[in-house]
Amino acid sequence: MTEEQTRSLLLVVLGATAVWLWWSGEALNYVRPGLAPWLLAGGVVVGLLGLLPPLGLLGRETAQADGHGGHHHRGRVGWLLLVPVLVVMVVQPAALGSYAVASRSAVPGGSDGGFDPLAAPVRGAVPMSMAEFVTRAERDPGQSLAGVRVRLVGFVAPSQGKEGGYRLTRFVIFCCAADAEALQAVVRGDSTPRARDQWLEVEGTWMARPPAAEDDPSPPPPALQVASVRPVAPVRPPYEYSVQFSG
Repeated sequence: MTEEQTRSLLLVVLGATAVWLWWSGEALNYVRPGLAPWLLAGGVVVGLLGLLPPLGLLGRETAQADGHGGHHHRGRVGWLLLVPVLVVMVVQPAALGSYAVASRSAVPGGSDGGFDPLAAPVRGAVPMSMAEFVTRAERDPGQSLAGVRVRLVGFVAPSQGKEGGYRLTRFVIFCCAADAEALQAVVRGDSTPRARDQWLEVEGTWMARPPAAEDDPSPPPPALQVASVRPVAPVRPPYEYSVQFSG
């Protein structure tokens, strides 16, 4: 196979992989939904570049200028581009989970007041994103969560230190998985052992942090006193897409 054919084949395979990621929905493990159409467009363009004759002409000119030695060396190196394709196709990396939480803790955004009213309860609890729960718990001096039964969805991550229970977790991403940050709530009062990375729908009430911990430079996440827990299928898409709750 000539270098031009190798280059064209690699471009077609890379483009097809990008299109497959979009078509299968697996792209949402890596990027936010708004970027998925751009991944599709990029895959189509790359695939067409591998099929169009002009690319082969450019490849022949480069090969003639560099000589046969460079021709064979670059051809071998080019096949390394198939490694990430094989990883995606064979291993199919999942969305970020509990093992990626370390050093990715998010700092809640938002203001110290002016929060919108809570949403109306649904089936006895207020459905809430993890971003809203964490932001209200940390930034709302009016304690709008006090005594309110909320419903959160996330996956199980281990607790730390002596806090007990486990941490219900969701990742928030701004662009792609590379900039993901973890939002967590400590779940207390659930007597059932939960598997790491198991997805749960948890209902409960916010627990105020003890006064002794107010000046802690690295305070634990807000806590939730559990009222009910229900295992659920992994959420699609798996991430939340804004760390700030607009108040």
